Amino acid sequence: MTKDLNVRLIGAVPARLWGLEATEWQRRAWTKAGAARVSAEDGDDADTDARLLAGTDWVLSPALQRALIARPGAALIATDGAGVSRIAALHLPEAAAATDHADLIGQADPDRAALRAAGFHPGGVEDFAGAYDEALRKREAPYALSLKTEAVRAIEKRLFKGAYKGVTDLVTKYAWPWPAFHATRWAAMRRISPNTVTTASLMLVGVAFWFFWHGLWAPGILAAWAMTFLDTVDGKLARTTMSYSKWGNVYDHGIDLVHPPFWYWAIWHGLVETGAEPAGLLLASLWVIIAGYVLNRIEEGIFMRRFGFHIHIWRRIDSIAREITARRNPNMVIFMVAVIAGQPGWGLVAVAVWTLLWLLFHGLRLVQALAAPSRPVSWMQG
Repeated sequence: MTKDLNVRLIGAVPARLWGLEATEWQRRAWTKAGAARVSAEDGDDADTDARLLAGTDWVLSPALQRALIARPGAALIATDGAGVSRIAALHLPEAAAATDHADLIGQADPDRAALRAAGFHPGGVEDFAGAYDEALRKREAPYALSLKTEAVRAIEKRLFKGAYKGVTDLVTKYAWPWPAFHATRWAAMRRISPNTVTTASLMLVGVAFWFFWHGLWAPGILAAWAMTFLDTVDGKLARTTMSYSKWGNVYDHGIDLVHPPFWYWAIWHGLVETGAEPAGLLLASLWVIIAGYVLNRIEEGIFMRRFGFHIHIWRRIDSIAREITARRNPNMVIFMVAVIAGQPGWGLVAVAVWTLLWLLFHGLRLVQALAAPSRPVSWMQG
């Protein structure tokens, strides 16, 4: 990646994205992509020494932004909502000056031969960025969307979709996207920070624990699902408003990592307190769940450390397995079904069995990866 690269935004649009003026959103987006400084063409901080010129109206996928920053001479030609090819961004060659090329941004049906003669390498979005997003564990085509020709809501939905992990559990993947989009947008419009949402989810961890501890299953499950919902919203809010940070990531993932065993402990206590059956299996089930949770995480950690990517994206079967593996949300589905059936005790036993089965599955996959004749690579990179 080109170090200390400055970006200059060309043009102005009245649209707002996720509660932010387009220029501010672009500042954040390009900074997160790796730009050292981002200035606006019509602002007091206009940078005449910028090496990358980008149309303020063009919303680019993060992978595409990073690719443009890393490639001097790149000339991104994108198709707008009206079907017209336009220059969306230029990474200036070494001898080129920003003042000589700013007028090219937004130019319709550009002459590619002339661009090449000027030292540029013209291409479309797929010529500069691949489809694999390692950070979010998914395959996703890069995109360039114009705020001048596309509806803001459509672009926000595309950004929200882009913020979603490709490999996750079935509740997060299928139940939460629609309500999470609207909750994320509501929070963004009110300038609620992602860490505030994370703090609310932490409070719900405690609320659910208290209800479970006293055997109050219905309110406990409701509090738990509310927590998991906010756990989805905080990350999407951070990525759509470009306000994510290392601390926020540690805060969010730290809660995710630590709280499940405490919920299982509270559920066990509530079952014992209410005299649930099968009494003789409850303590053993608790230990299986907690030990299985820890060992599963160790298996995943070994795989990650050895091969550099998550075990859940090694093969397609591993990605499918991630939807139902013995993590918090699938386990909560099992327990909720048992509560509805009037058998919460057997629900804990079922979670223990489910945990043991997936511990064995992931253990087998780890052994297979370690014994493979060639170094494993993710199926998403193919």
